[in-house]
Amino acid sequence: MADKEPQNNNVEPKEEPIRPDPSIESMTKEEALNYFDLPPWAKRSDLDDRFWKLGKTYKAQKNEQKLADISAAYHIASGRRDREAAEEKEAASAKRYFGKSKKQWGEFFHYEWAKFVVAIAVIIFLVAVVRFFFLSPRLDVRVTGIGHFDVDASILSDITTSHSSFKNPEVTYVDVVSDNQEGAEIDVYALQREAGLMAVRPSILIYDAYTVPSYVSSETMLSLDDLYEQMKNTWTQEELAHIQPYIYSQARFVEEFGDKIASSGVELPELTEKSYEEHVYGFIIKDKIDQKALGVSVLWKESDTSIVIGLNAGGDELDRSKEFLMNMLKDMDKIRKDYLELHPYAESND
Repeated sequence: MADKEPQNNNVEPKEEPIRPDPSIESMTKEEALNYFDLPPWAKRSDLDDRFWKLGKTYKAQKNEQKLADISAAYHIASGRRDREAAEEKEAASAKRYFGKSKKQWGEFFHYEWAKFVVAIAVIIFLVAVVRFFFLSPRLDVRVTGIGHFDVDASILSDITTSHSSFKNPEVTYVDVVSDNQEGAEIDVYALQREAGLMAVRPSILIYDAYTVPSYVSSETMLSLDDLYEQMKNTWTQEELAHIQPYIYSQARFVEEFGDKIASSGVELPELTEKSYEEHVYGFIIKDKIDQKALGVSVLWKESDTSIVIGLNAGGDELDRSKEFLMNMLKDMDKIRKDYLELHPYAESND
């Protein structure tokens, strides 16, 4: 059997800290001040000065006992011992919440507030993420208006959901002044916002009469020839009489705006046989009450105040968007009637 390794008995024991004289620890504040040869009304600065001088002397003498004694006496003379005792007594009798008194919680938050701010910010962010991805209904269609008009998004949103299978549309618009007869100024910032709205590829588009040609020319507008043919084959003559298709071509755009475009230095597109083909790119709504019933208030006074509703060739959910467009146009009389019930003093320009 192997011998046990001898224990190391040469480990030096840790030195016990030097305790102050017990007679000092039991002193009152007045007695501690007297220990420093100070009267009861002495200022704190006098006590600090006396303590500093004695400390310097005892450090030079390496008198650890005296250093412990004056530290204990200073603790009492400064009133710190009595304050700590009072705080401990108060803490012991204070009502506790989750193991801490009200004061302790206050001190805790005072020193840890930055961590709580970060934690709250993280919680808010996580709640927002959860609401957006899991609780909030997902956006299923974008409806965008571009022209010299105002749009009541709540009205247009309600009509979109009530005349289609869309549940959560996003309705946006920008007041843009295009070529006009009234001398209205063009807002550069509005043009920037227009580009931003089109960049997210809205599916349903609403333009005024002056804005829509450029979007047809740029092939933004979807040809709705098939939808119009479906209407003609399934609707009654009375129902068809209420709608007016917006028919346009590339050649017509060059004819109407070619001179102005050429003068600006922009090269005109080369016309081909296809350029002369006319297609249905939307449906015209001239009546001002019908426009307002859709939430659109045209701002032109004397110019052409028509609006055109169509679809974006690059948009999503085109089949459902066509369904909405057809249902909305077919139900235009009821939409108008509902609007007039709420706005009985509205006037038409017809």
